[in-house]
Amino acid sequence: MPREAIIGNGQVAIAFDSKMSIRDFFFPKVGLENHVSGHELRMGVWVDGDFRWLGEGWEIETRYMPETLVGRSRASHPGLNIQIETNDAVNAFSNVLLRKLMVSNLERAPRKIRIFFAHDFHIYGDAVGDTVMYEPAQNAMVHYKRKRYFLVNGVTGKGTGIHQYAAGHKELPGREGTWRDAEDGVLSGNPIAQGFVDSAVSFDLDLLPQSRGTLYYWIACGRSLKEVVNLDAQVRRIGVEELLLRTENYWSAWVNKRGVNIGTLPKEIAKAYKSSLLIMRSHADRQGGIIASCDSDILQFNKDTYSYIWTRDGAIAAMAFDMAGFRDTSIRFFHFCDSVMADEGFFHHKYSADGSVGSSWLPVEESDGILPIEEDETALVLYALWRHFQRYRDIEFIASVPNLVLKTTEFLLDHLDPATGLPRPSFDLWEERKGVFAWTAATVYAAFKASARFWKVLYDRERYETMSKAADDLRAAILKYLYDPTSQRFIKAVYPDGSKDTALDSSISAVFLYGGFGAADAMVDRTMNAIKDRLWIRTKVGGLARYENDLYQRVSGEVPGNPWFICTLWLARWYIARAATHEQLKEGLDLLSWAAQHALPSGVMAEQVNPYTGEPVSVSPLTWSHAEFVIAVCEFLEKRQEISAATFESGQKEATSCT
Repeated sequence: MPREAIIGNGQVAIAFDSKMSIRDFFFPKVGLENHVSGHELRMGVWVDGDFRWLGEGWEIETRYMPETLVGRSRASHPGLNIQIETNDAVNAFSNVLLRKLMVSNLERAPRKIRIFFAHDFHIYGDAVGDTVMYEPAQNAMVHYKRKRYFLVNGVTGKGTGIHQYAAGHKELPGREGTWRDAEDGVLSGNPIAQGFVDSAVSFDLDLLPQSRGTLYYWIACGRSLKEVVNLDAQVRRIGVEELLLRTENYWSAWVNKRGVNIGTLPKEIAKAYKSSLLIMRSHADRQGGIIASCDSDILQFNKDTYSYIWTRDGAIAAMAFDMAGFRDTSIRFFHFCDSVMADEGFFHHKYSADGSVGSSWLPVEESDGILPIEEDETALVLYALWRHFQRYRDIEFIASVPNLVLKTTEFLLDHLDPATGLPRPSFDLWEERKGVFAWTAATVYAAFKASARFWKVLYDRERYETMSKAADDLRAAILKYLYDPTSQRFIKAVYPDGSKDTALDSSISAVFLYGGFGAADAMVDRTMNAIKDRLWIRTKVGGLARYENDLYQRVSGEVPGNPWFICTLWLARWYIARAATHEQLKEGLDLLSWAAQHALPSGVMAEQVNPYTGEPVSVSPLTWSHAEFVIAVCEFLEKRQEISAATFESGQKEATSCT
């Protein structure tokens, strides 16, 4: 089930599904220690003897408050004749989930409505040894294990707190959990349980005919009972209403800081641009890691998640943040990269948010001598660092991460094949094959150019000349080995046995994306047109597939693969890059609109979409999808300004010649 919204503050990240249930709950690092891991913190309603968990039978809509990371949901049930509106946020300044519920009685008679919250925590990612207990001094429920505490509390608009509570066992024969205890509208009052445990609490609302009541609910997160009790006292003192307002104001100020002028964009694209920045920011840990996705539902597919830092995805996100004017997030990411780099100067497959090497499926085979890495992940960090410096000229920051220039450069040079001049084989960006890929070679070329420019800034003539030559030689090698004169286009890969892969793959777009060849170059033009012709999804949904016969979660054999946001946006970036007139820019703008239209109503962009229904496929959200959207929007605005300036200059010259 896709995540409809994610909220966070850099230490806590929480994701909601379409039932308004919490399905992912990260603390104290974004991407590490998911204390729910796809289980549910759910909400239910008892009224007139009828009980319903939010979900089937409800009409539910989830969005964000405009230009914020404050969720806004509405749920109504025609059978119960009530409506619930919520505002949800993680306090921007402390580790507390805040929820405000406005419950409307749509009947013409007074009613007693009872709201239930059930908590299926799996602390540290599993339920072994968890404890849940009722704390009478706070009238609160506390879940804890070792150094992780979660205090659950709330208060109605009339000042009454938790009405009933229950601690119990789950996932055991005959013991599904206290959420079952809630379904008769009455909780047992059991005060404590340990092991595989859960809890439920309820709040009473007595509502007059066609009236509305308010309920405030919160979960304080900490490393000790004292810490969460103090946070609980803070929420009581300040109030959820005020804390929500402060958080809303913070994110509105953040996303509207002076940066890119998007005022002339179509409204749907401008809205998606700001949503993308906020959703990307919710995936960024305070210590620098930017995870690929918070969505743990992919666990059902391969028993692992996307909640890791791939330095490729992070570098592309850093470029997007920098282009949009949010340098602080990218700086933290580069510091993270500097701290986790291998001694040899490369980056491993992926990392956890604490900097440890993440799980991997890239095998080491002594016989082929190929490192279990994706070399583009190293190259793109260096390239993104140059793009950062090019924009901000912060030489003191660059001096604080010297290894990101020196050690990566040395590794990338050493990793060249002397026989071909191409990078040695490594794994492709899709993490499926070993070889020399157009994507990888293009990103290494971009890294060589970035390195040369750094050495020029640092007045190191010898290194500048070495890296400039290395870039030129690599470009020549790409033309020699990764360009097919017969089809007159670039190809996907050369494999270790010397065979060539000429299948169309959207990632070949890298030959222009990273500066090796111009977007209007005839070789690029033929390549991109072939990609468009063979990979465009010819259904009402449209969009671009990854590559021919892509089997990963493919919905139907009638299409080459599912449409991916990132691949469709590469095509948009090509249209934008080659445009010479405002009219030609429209093709790129249309694909930006495609991306905005195929996001969820909340603005969340998945990895893929169903080619027939447009529904999310695979993880949702995907940070990389949002980053490519932000980059494409920024490139569109830059190109439009460039065309306008050229048109104005041409008009001035014409006017001068006439006079």
